[in-house]
Order: sequence, then structure tokens, then C-alpha cells
Amino acid sequence: MDRDTALRKVLRCLRLAASSNPHEAAAALRQARALMDQHGLTEADAYATEIHDADAPTRCRGATPPSSLVFLLGVVSDGFRCKAVILRKKDWRGGGSTTIRFYGAGSDAQVASYAFAVLRRQLEADKAKHTARVRKRANKEARGEEFAFGWVAAVARLFPRAELPEERRGAIEARMHAQNGDAGKTSGREVAKNSAAGWRDREAGYHAGSRARVNPGIGESGQRKLEHAR
Repeated sequence: MDRDTALRKVLRCLRLAASSNPHEAAAALRQARALMDQHGLTEADAYATEIHDADAPTRCRGATPPSSLVFLLGVVSDGFRCKAVILRKKDWRGGGSTTIRFYGAGSDAQVASYAFAVLRRQLEADKAKHTARVRKRANKEARGEEFAFGWVAAVARLFPRAELPEERRGAIEARMHAQNGDAGKTSGREVAKNSAAGWRDREAGYHAGSRARVNPGIGESGQRKLEHAR
């Protein structure tokens, strides 16, 4: 039996070990342990076989994303039982790309990346409309960031935190570390605040974000469909 076959058998046994039938569960767990001992495997190795990743672009062009975008990233990750890293690449011309990579079991990462991309585009459109008449660049950025925090806070209600089993969390973190090491971690770029109108901007952002709706139906592709009500 090769390693991949052994991993699939171990994973199948671990799933059977969750059976409500105590005899079936015990037998499945014994078989899983025997296979792991025989092939030098762990539970994390088995669960890692169902972990996948999917990328979502940003418009940060190699820069650190603003904190509000990291806030959105966290909301989506928690809602779809995923974890994510921020990958930044610079090119010789001073540009580059900043990508969000989601990790999750089954189709979770793909759905999360789709959700993030849809919501990010809508957030940017709403923020641009809100700050259209602000001329000074620093004020535009500061007020836009306050607006974005309010917007994401409203959207967060659509993504209640989903439980991520400990064994799956371990498998996701192992896959992330294997691919990225310690790279890709950031708390986001702080934007100077505009205290004069900050609370009004957040309130406007929350009002705009509250119009977002999630259609919980699953299409044939397995992706959860999102729409933005207007």
C-alpha cells in the first residue's frame, strides 16, 4: 500500500470513528491507529489530504492591505471555516501584486475566495461613492477607511463564525506553513484617522454594508452565491 492510499484509508477510518455506534467507532479508530503506526502517519497527515487553497486578488499592487481589508478577510475566513495568508510580490518597476490565499477543506477555500472577491469589489465601489467629493488625498483615504470599517462590521452579520474542528485547523495550519513558512502574515496597514468625521463615516459605511445579502443556495459548481441588494 503506498502512502497516498494509506492516507485515504486512515481518513475514512477517522470519519467512521465519529459514528454514534460505539462498537463501530472503536473498531474504526483501532484500524486508523494501526494504519498510522504501520506507515508512520499522523491524524494531521490524513486530514491534510482534504485541504485545498484558492486565491483572491486585491488592488494593493504589492503593498500591505489596509486594516479594513484585513478585517474583511477575517470575517470571510471565519464564516467559511478557513484560514488565510496575505502574499505580496514586488517587481523591479516598483509595482507588484497582493493576493489573499484561503485554505480550507473541500470547497471551503474556493467559496471563501469567491465571497471575498465579490465583497471587496462592492466595498470599493461604495467607498469610492462615499468619498467622491473629498478632494484632499489624506482626508479621502482616512474617511474611506472609516467608512470601510463600518461597512465590514455590517457585512459581518452575514458570516457568523463557523466551527473549525481542531484536527482540521491543524491540517490547515500545516499546509499553510509548508507552502509559505512564516511569510504572508500581516495585521494590515494603519491609515491615519479623521476624528472630525470618523463616526459619521463609519455610520454611513454600516448603512451601506447592511444592504449586502447572501444567497445561501449552492450552485452546481459548489460555490455559494452572493449578491448585493440595491
